[in-house]
Amino acid sequence: MKLQTKLGSLDIKEEDIITFPRGILGFADYRQYVIVEQEEGFFSFLQSVDEPGLAFVIMIPELVNLDYSVKLAPEEIELLQLKTPDDGRVYGIVTVPDNVAEMTVNLQAPLVINVKEKLGAQVIQMEGSYHTRHNVLAEMQKNVYLQTRKSAAAEKMKETV
Repeated sequence: MKLQTKLGSLDIKEEDIITFPRGILGFADYRQYVIVEQEEGFFSFLQSVDEPGLAFVIMIPELVNLDYSVKLAPEEIELLQLKTPDDGRVYGIVTVPDNVAEMTVNLQAPLVINVKEKLGAQVIQMEGSYHTRHNVLAEMQKNVYLQTRKSAAAEKMKETV
């Protein structure tokens, strides 16, 4: 199937279509999407098949929060037909304003996709310190800083042992 989108003309295979049975918050009428991966960079797109003018910028949450994890309720596991954690992939929806330095990612309501069954859901994380607007660039810089400190501390431990 060929789809004309803001991203250009896309050739979509039926087997690549991900169904969101409940839709996405604010877009409940649109339930079929494909992920358009970017060869280089941190971002991908979740392109609606139902509405070619609708696409979300998405990213892997661990890029902004190294310890990010999602807790799914039993009904969400059932909806997604997840048999193992390896069947699932998690993405955050990114908001890109005119000033790219203010770009944020929603970690409170991530997208969870069963890559085997091609089912997706947006799940709300009520517990924890996640919110809807984590500054992408600031959080990524913080992660680099923390990783550098962690590596330096590990090196120092090796030297003293």
